[in-house]
Amino acid sequence: MQKKWLLFGFAVFAAVAIACGDDAKTPASPTPAASSDTSAAAADGSTLKISAPTLSAPANNSTTDNLTPNLVIQNATAKYVPATIPTYQFQVVDSANATVYDSGAIGAGASLTGHRVPAEKLKAEQTYRWRARGTNGSAVGPWSAYFTFVTPKGASEVGYQTATTLWDPLNNSKSIGNAVSMEFSSKGARTIGFTSYIQYRLLQTLSSGEMSFYVDNFNPLAAGTKTKFASMSSDAADVTTDPWRFTLEKRGVSYPSPGQVRWRIITGHAEDAVFDGGPFQPVLDKSKTHFIRFTWGGGRVTLLIAEADVTTGALGTVRLNGSAGYGGTYRPSPHVAYIGAEVGRGGAEDASVPNMTVRYVWISDGKTPRPPYVPPS
Repeated sequence: MQKKWLLFGFAVFAAVAIACGDDAKTPASPTPAASSDTSAAAADGSTLKISAPTLSAPANNSTTDNLTPNLVIQNATAKYVPATIPTYQFQVVDSANATVYDSGAIGAGASLTGHRVPAEKLKAEQTYRWRARGTNGSAVGPWSAYFTFVTPKGASEVGYQTATTLWDPLNNSKSIGNAVSMEFSSKGARTIGFTSYIQYRLLQTLSSGEMSFYVDNFNPLAAGTKTKFASMSSDAADVTTDPWRFTLEKRGVSYPSPGQVRWRIITGHAEDAVFDGGPFQPVLDKSKTHFIRFTWGGGRVTLLIAEADVTTGALGTVRLNGSAGYGGTYRPSPHVAYIGAEVGRGGAEDASVPNMTVRYVWISDGKTPRPPYVPPS
């Protein structure tokens, strides 16, 4: 009996010793499965359990090529799964720490997300800081640290193209389009002759939009027949036979009524979908700078030609302001735009207006304003 009591006492002692030892572990808390919790914010104000994104471009302490830099980040990672980071928010602040641009929610890319700062938000030769964070509805992740960049002098700005906009300054000895027989200077690109042109292949069809530019030495009595100072078509073939043709023409001295300006738009059928505007007889002074803008969409084409201040770009005396309707929907695919036009069935004198100098070409869906004007050097 005494032996049994000794064994029982040893067993109780061993059990107590194990329960009180340093190696004892308490049960682990279950790992949360949700990627966000909006019930309480973290110390940094974030309510989305993700990391801050990693800023990529513009690089820290860099100088951008233009006034509409593309902000690029490496996407954030989630702390828990499943992870949902559908959008990102970008912010740009100036040297006074005032927010000059806030993107709102931008759809995320696969591993990188980019977003271009719109025109007219930034100024030349200024210092800015930018940052980004992930978002999911009302939940927000932590902000990244700031990167700093400096914008260039406006006169050295390079062109760019997005799905709905195209900007080609032409004052920096190059074009983002396909330039043929053009002469470049700090004032723009000059059409050497009838066969000079610049071709732009747009990234998507713009069924409505704007094309505008500044031009010097625009002579209403220059040589030629139905020369074009701008045109659009559905491919790189003869624009005068294209079923989605748009031409902005100036009658040359080899044609009746020289100096007249007209346009023609064809919406897919050359027999019953041809619409003309004009004739207009503007009184132009070739020693002045002119601003030319035409728009299309909603069944109407408008054309503005106005004198412009070469220093500020501000418009002065309006020389032509016309509008006319058209039927159908203008939808060339692919959508190709030109300064001038390629030589077609009418021959060289039916192609581009010769000896005009063009700069600051802007093509858009009509919803984004033109970038700021910079005087030529």
